[in-house]
Amino acid sequence: MDIQLLMRLDRMTPPRVLTSRADLAAAEELLNKGLIEASHQTRFTKSGAAKQAILVKVITEKGRLAVAQEKTRPHGNSGI
Repeated sequence: MDIQLLMRLDRMTPPRVLTSRADLAAAEELLNKGLIEASHQTRFTKSGAAKQAILVKVITEKGRLAVAQEKTRPHGNSGI
């Protein structure tokens, strides 16, 4: 699971649109695990080229729990 993307989505204000390849792949994983609800879109640039995007509609309750767990998890570099 890409917890970094889930944490970033939690901080984003709607509309949450993802277009980079890495984000699309990670969002697919989050979608398949039921951590987000999203829809696929095709967006067109000014030059007319098609670009794939994912519109994240909602972080599910399961996703919110994962975010909360990550926020309370101790991180190893404190005090260095």
